[in-house]
Amino acid sequence: MEAYSILLPNEKKRTYQYITLFILLINCFAWGVVLLNAANEKVKYLAALAAGISFISLIFFLVQFYTKRLIAYRTGISFIILGICWLLSGRYLFALCIICFAILGFYSSKKFNVIFSAEKILYPTFPVKTYLWTEVSNVILKDNVLTIDLKNNKLIQVVIEKDPANEINEDQFNEFCRKQMSVTAEAQRR
Repeated sequence: MEAYSILLPNEKKRTYQYITLFILLINCFAWGVVLLNAANEKVKYLAALAAGISFISLIFFLVQFYTKRLIAYRTGISFIILGICWLLSGRYLFALCIICFAILGFYSSKKFNVIFSAEKILYPTFPVKTYLWTEVSNVILKDNVLTIDLKNNKLIQVVIEKDPANEINEDQFNEFCRKQMSVTAEAQRR
């Protein structure tokens, strides 16, 4: 069974990284303030732990951001731990915000692949959008621009990643799409 996977650029990744940096800085500052103002030992210990996690996460994030090292490090995991710390300290709104941001972070760091199979097209939105070939009037890949023209007058046009792993023979891909549309049109006529 023939299928194609086309990688789309993640245009929101850089924005998310700047917001992540800002939230890490806020966490470092906020946990430092909680540590300095802690009245009992339990809160002081929790604040020291969370401030340490925030600071280490900030350092790891900066190393990853500027040197492209520590690729395995995920700030989302640090945010979940910090959210739990905020929860244990009784600041539920902070906890909810940090955990929601962590979940968004996991989604924003994933790769966006458009999957073309014999039955359908899976487009990477949230949630994943499924287009049957009966809904498509034309698909073309030309000069790293993917165009999906739907029968409901919706046009999807994106520039795809220039990546050796994403090299697709445009003629073969376009022929595959034409074949799927003609097979579907033939099946509908019957």
